[in-house]
This record gives sequence, C-alpha cells and structure tokens, in this order.
Amino acid sequence: MKNDRRSVEPGELRRRAEEALRGETPARLPRTEDDPVRLLHELQVHQIELEIQNEELRHARNEMEAALEMYTDLYDFAPVGYATLDDAGIIRGINLTGASLLEVERSRLMGRPFAHFLAAENRSAFHAFLGRVMASQVKDVCEAPLVGNGKEPRIIQMEAVACTSGQECRVAILDVTERKSSEEEVRKLHADLERHANDLEIANMELEAFSHTVSHDLRNPLAVIDGYCQLIVHLCGDSLDEQCRGYLHQVDQGVKNMGELIDTLLNFSRLTHSKLCPETVDLSEMARSIAADLNKGHPDRRAAFRIEPGVRVQGDPKLLRVVLDNLLGNAWKYTGKKEDPVIEFGATEAAGKGRACFIRDNGPGFDIAHADLLFKPFERLPGSHEFQGFGLGLATVKRIIQVHGGRVWAEGELGKGATFYFTLD
Repeated sequence: MKNDRRSVEPGELRRRAEEALRGETPARLPRTEDDPVRLLHELQVHQIELEIQNEELRHARNEMEAALEMYTDLYDFAPVGYATLDDAGIIRGINLTGASLLEVERSRLMGRPFAHFLAAENRSAFHAFLGRVMASQVKDVCEAPLVGNGKEPRIIQMEAVACTSGQECRVAILDVTERKSSEEEVRKLHADLERHANDLEIANMELEAFSHTVSHDLRNPLAVIDGYCQLIVHLCGDSLDEQCRGYLHQVDQGVKNMGELIDTLLNFSRLTHSKLCPETVDLSEMARSIAADLNKGHPDRRAAFRIEPGVRVQGDPKLLRVVLDNLLGNAWKYTGKKEDPVIEFGATEAAGKGRACFIRDNGPGFDIAHADLLFKPFERLPGSHEFQGFGLGLATVKRIIQVHGGRVWAEGELGKGATFYFTLD
C-alpha cells in the first residue's frame, strides 16, 4: 500500500486540485473573494479534492481486501489448526485445518463446545487447562485424544494463550498422533532393550559360573589323568611295548589339547567383561614384535613379513595385541606349506568403511561363499581341519573389534590367499 494513497496533507490536496482545475478551465483574471466566479472556483476545487480522496480510499480498500484475502488463505490453509474459544470453551472461530482435524464442516462448528470433540475422560482436564489459560494469560499446553468415531482416535496438542480482552483465547491445534505413536514404539524398544540387558546379565553370570567350572572341575581330572600317565611311564616304562607307549602318548597329547581348549574358552569368555583402556597404539611396532616371536619360535621356517611403518590407532593395547596375535598367527599357520610365504600388515582406505588395517597372506585362501563362518565360534571352513585350532581365534578378534566400536571382515579366493580387514571407532 503506497503512503501517498493512505494520507494526503491538506496543502498537497489543494495543490493537486488546483492543477486539475487549471487543466479543465481557461485562465481567468483574479477576482475578489465575494465574486460569484471565485466561489464557483472554490466549489470546483473542493469537488476535485473529494474525488481525489475517494480515489485514494478506493485504492486503499482494494489493497486492504487483497491483503485480507492473502492472510485469510494463510490462516485457513496453515498446516496447524487455529481456533478462537471463549472462556467457556465455545468455538468462536476456526480455520479450515482445525475443522479438518475435528472432521466437521466449519460452518457447523461455530457456537459449539470444543470439549464435545474430546474423549469424555479428558474433558475435565481440558476445562482445567482452559481455566489456567484465561487466568494467567500465559501460554499453556495440553494434550488429549479426539473422539474416535469408531476409529483409532487421533491425539492433538493444544497451545493456547488468552487475548488481551480476557474473554477469549487463541488456540493452536497440532495432530501429534504419529509422534505419540513413535514415542510409544521407542518406549517399547527401551523396555525390550532393558529386558534383553537383564537377560544378557543373567547369561554373563551363567558364563562366569561355567568358566569357574571349566577352570576347576575340568582341570582337576585332567591333572589326575596326566599324573597317572607319567606315573605309568616312570614305573613301567621299561616293560611297555611300543603300542602301549603310543597309547600313553596319545592320552598325554589329548590332555594337552584339552588344556589348551580350556585356556582358549576362558580367554574368550573373559572378553565379555573386558573394559577398554584406550591409548595411542603403534600397531606397526606391535606387528614387528609378533613377527619376531613367530620366527624365533619356529626356527625351522621363515616367512617374509612386510610391515607398513607408522600405523597408529586409538585402542586398548592388550586387546589389540590379542587381535594381531590371532590374525598374524593365522597367516603364519596357513602359509606353513608355502615355499615363499609372504605376510603383510598395513592400513588402507576401504570403500565406504574409512581407514582400515589389514593382514594379508599368500596362503590357500578360502571360498568367499563360506566367509560367514569365519568369525563364528567353533566353526571351521571346509578343508581347514588339517590345520590345528578350535575355531575361536577369529571369533575372539571379532568380539574385541566390536568392543572398540569397529568392524572386521575378510576377503579371499581359493589358492590366492586371504586378507583380513578391521576398523576401530
């Protein structure tokens, strides 16, 4: 709306009227104030002034009607319902969105109690809410379900504030049905999670009891068996034939294998309760130390270790040592029949996974179709039973990496080696 159309100063109005009159009549000689022609001139000027003012009023009215139409559209088609209620909760005005929420034509809502559209058990709470709003003139919030009409009722949230008159209030109405449904789903998920956490705690307690049984009740009979085997060899060694000696050797080897399995199970179970003590860890230096131990412990063979320098991560050094012990130990074990074994350690950018450390070997590899068995406890890949192990090493690696918030995976091909990758959070 233009300012010169809303308000014209009297002097400006007179000037414009004079200019308009000069354009319509020929120039005249000056006359005295009581000259009839002068009076006619003044009447003509006033008439033109009125016409100018009427034109300004028409422009102002048209602009106000356009603005009113725009704001009416904004009010009616807003994504939020708006209503005006009196102090008794009677609907005095409502937009189309609000009428749609109540599922009643707007013209039929005027003069009806808003509480009529709420579930009966929530009407007293609504009137208390309305009383607070009218008394305090501060915005207040209330939630209530609408009448269901045979369907699942929708839940609305009302935000209201009293008008300055104190006789009415403005109410914004939002449909929060989906939000409340999502909150209920989250609540159920939290309850399920808490129940699973309790189940897990019970399972951990049972695992601890099992570990105690393994470490005491199983070790004792194994110690007895091993002791009697040694006693038989000591007392009757000269009188035993080769077959009997072979039997005793097998018993002794079985006892040792069982002891190793017990140690492996105990170490695996303890990972459940491991607490991280993170610090900066030089994995390259750790890998070099493990490689030196492997070469020293097996002087009959050598493997070419290619270790990338400067690979540092944040993690628990003791647990990460277990990871590299297992992965490098596996690579050492599975390249045992290669004439030129090569074992690599380094870091790379894995597509979609960020920076990942890897251990690669040129051993027998594996069929990628069986990759899901690699990290499962006690699972062995087809054809791998010729290699010693219990199937817990990679399961241990996976658990440690998960404790760090990372992930581990493997890639390989039969006859072309294998590569194990892991990331840390």
